[in-house]
Amino acid sequence: MLKSNIAHFIAADLDRAGGPPAPQGLPAVENWAVAWTKPRCERCVEDYFRRVQVPCFLPRVARRQIYKSGVKNWSAPLFSGYVFYDRGQIERHRVFESRKVVDILIPPDAGALARELSQIALALERDSSLREARFGQAGRPVSVIRGPMKGLVGELVRIGPHSHLILRVNFLGKAAELVIDEACVEPILS
Repeated sequence: MLKSNIAHFIAADLDRAGGPPAPQGLPAVENWAVAWTKPRCERCVEDYFRRVQVPCFLPRVARRQIYKSGVKNWSAPLFSGYVFYDRGQIERHRVFESRKVVDILIPPDAGALARELSQIALALERDSSLREARFGQAGRPVSVIRGPMKGLVGELVRIGPHSHLILRVNFLGKAAELVIDEACVEPILS
């Protein structure tokens, strides 16, 4: 009962504030680029960027595995093999000094990538159930107008009895999804 009251007050505060605050985990960057890493080397590359003081973003999701001997909790990259960084803060050849980067991907539209990463960061900040999704499934463009995800823009897709909000990173051909109530969204009219 107490949790539902707290959730109600948080939702009411968001409605009064006129939308969600900016995501905390995403640095303010003008020129995003993507470091394509060797398998399972995303954290090493993130640590390298932090050591050389380059703003970076590695979206992570919580994982949980139950064993006979107990439960293990950890975080894993949302999009394995990719770390987003500010290409204006480091020269290209220095990125490869980490010895864990295979290639550097430069988006044709840095503004679009920044908007998409902002949506991912906001969703991760508010809901730990975000998961990688298939990119190809198209949905209805919607905007979340109420609830803890207020302010997100994505696509609504029905999978079985549930509605999923799809957040895309078009440049990489990747997407993330989370379950959402259809009463919280409204269609975006073109």
